[in-house]
Amino acid sequence: MSKFEDIKELLANAFDKFSDVLEIEMRSEFSVIDLKDYGRQSFIIINIQFDDNTFTINFNGNETVITDFDSTKLFNTSNAKMVGFIPIDGKKGLLRKVAQRCDFVLFDENDFCFVEFKLDAISEQERAIRSNTKGATDQLKATISWFNYKLSKNYAGLNKEAYVCTPEFYPKFSATWGGLMTEFLEDYQTDLFQIKNKICK
Repeated sequence: MSKFEDIKELLANAFDKFSDVLEIEMRSEFSVIDLKDYGRQSFIIINIQFDDNTFTINFNGNETVITDFDSTKLFNTSNAKMVGFIPIDGKKGLLRKVAQRCDFVLFDENDFCFVEFKLDAISEQERAIRSNTKGATDQLKATISWFNYKLSKNYAGLNKEAYVCTPEFYPKFSATWGGLMTEFLEDYQTDLFQIKNKICK
């Protein structure tokens, strides 16, 4: 059995609602967006129409067209073969009743990725940036800890990654959060990135 199937089985055994929320994406390139007005959760974008600035999501089993498309607020995945997508937060998320959780998880044959959106942030004040970044990393830490507990730290041999998606004007971790990446690696055995794209191996 592949690592992809192994982690699916582990997740299904660990989480009762897993099969209700899992989506399998087969496109080599796709994007995820977090929508506050649609259950406060993340969705895979099914289709983007650049000519009329709209995109389509699967909302409650129906293809729903959303207007006012903003390409700066997407998490983009490329070079993918088969990816599992699990919304974590929101009304239909896997951990919707658990405090301090990230927005969604992606996994493939190589990596298991925790992702937190902070792309709606508008304040450029240092205090707000530090607070948002700390909030994002705290949510990732809590979600990783919960998954570690539920999976007994068994991720079927996949590499763990965590992504904080921030606006372009945010300073990068290396400049303002020196030890954060080291902390994630040492304490959670997880690589931490401050980017909004994933290139699959």
